[in-house]
Amino acid sequence: MNNRPPVRDHVTTEELLAVTKSTRDTLYRWIAIQLLPKPRILTDSKGQYFAAWSADSLDRVRFIVGKEREGLTMDDIVALVAGRWPLR
Repeated sequence: MNNRPPVRDHVTTEELLAVTKSTRDTLYRWIAIQLLPKPRILTDSKGQYFAAWSADSLDRVRFIVGKEREGLTMDDIVALVAGRWPLR
């Protein structure tokens, strides 16, 4: 019997916010400067809409936050992210 949770192809806004310790505005600002791809908008089993971020968004956010803590400028972080995760 397999007790592992199902593999998801997305992460939630709440999961990203737990890493950034910031706000939704920060995530959407990061979209505007191409640090993150736009999330898909899905509905849950109750018909409620939610943002479904790409599975690699969690790694991206951890990377961005880490580089901010190292003192890199946002321009430098944008360049690093573009090289590591080119937007499709």
